[in-house]
Amino acid sequence: MFIALEGIDGSGHTTQAHALAEALTRMGRQAYVTAEPSHGPIGKIIRDFLQGRVGDFKRFQESLTLLFAADRLHHYGTEIKPKLDAGIDVICDRYVLSSWVYQGLQVTEDWVRRTNQFAPLPELTLIIDTPISDAKQRRDIRGGIEEIYEVQHLQETIRERYLELAPSIHAVIINGAGTQDEVSKRLVKAVAEKLT
Repeated sequence: MFIALEGIDGSGHTTQAHALAEALTRMGRQAYVTAEPSHGPIGKIIRDFLQGRVGDFKRFQESLTLLFAADRLHHYGTEIKPKLDAGIDVICDRYVLSSWVYQGLQVTEDWVRRTNQFAPLPELTLIIDTPISDAKQRRDIRGGIEEIYEVQHLQETIRERYLELAPSIHAVIINGAGTQDEVSKRLVKAVAEKLT
């Protein structure tokens, strides 16, 4: 099964991707965790952009959108599909819905969707809907370089876009409030329902 985990910055999607993989393993399945931007050559360029290491690209949102789409196709072809073909569940920390949400802030949604039209959709997309204040607290604790989309004034808009676009990809909204274990149980329940 191909599963994508989504959510605002600090929603816990990275932590929960690994927790979900462990839960699937306990269920007797094989699971593999990956993420976007990928760790491939195009993903590295995107990470440099997001962390401000290659100058100001805010005037070139179309270029960034194309980079994400190219990274996604390469990532799917070289990493995700081979695992799925081998019968391994793949959990991707962010996928195509992230582009619709984040790049859609600056570029038309139609154009973002068209640039990603060749990316196969996940069988299950889970959006962890974490309160904005909780997510900010997690980002503050995490520290590190603040990426361009992590600025607080964008987070409510990003959350609203996730909730607005969820039906178009049949995404399941997961309550992200509470402890890590509580959220993990909600995610596992949603996956188990999909598997039955």
